[in-house]
Amino acid sequence: MAHTTWEQYFATVEPLLGARQKGFNVIFNYLKKLKNPFVVETGTYREENNYTGDGCSTLLFDNYITFNGGTLYSVDIDPTACSLARANTKSAVVVESDSVKFLAGVDQKIDLLYLDSYNIEDWFNDWAPAAHHLKELCAVQKNLKPGSLIVVDDNMADSNGNLLGKGRLIYELMEAMDIEPFFAQYQIGWLWE
Repeated sequence: MAHTTWEQYFATVEPLLGARQKGFNVIFNYLKKLKNPFVVETGTYREENNYTGDGCSTLLFDNYITFNGGTLYSVDIDPTACSLARANTKSAVVVESDSVKFLAGVDQKIDLLYLDSYNIEDWFNDWAPAAHHLKELCAVQKNLKPGSLIVVDDNMADSNGNLLGKGRLIYELMEAMDIEPFFAQYQIGWLWE
């Protein structure tokens, strides 16, 4: 079914977003306040219509930009995922590249940085994904401005309340810098200061 507005599209997919539903609501409420936002996403669309499992952020951001204006770059190292993303988006610029290398070359200030590139295989051994996302943040830090929204997907707490996931090291960095989360669920977001 073709949608004629962002609101129609989002109303259709919102119930499918599972643990990411609240986070995406915060993200899109943030984007509504901006004119022609510049969005950069690491990790692109990789499994068709898996809104509950993967979130399909590429499709969400692409539809938002298509209906409301702005620019979306989605970067992924996997050529198969990039092909799928290109075939299923209208406005996204899908780039096949290592995300850290790509982010280091960005030359524009970013409104929304969505980090979701390195899959977690073992929640209790999150060092590689957490370190990769910290590298991404370091590579693009020069392109953040006060108020830029940084979001990291795939986070949860263990039975003792300790954070696990892709955003663990960024969370620790932000905490050391006295930057409180803007929201914290399965996705964690911060407003850059």
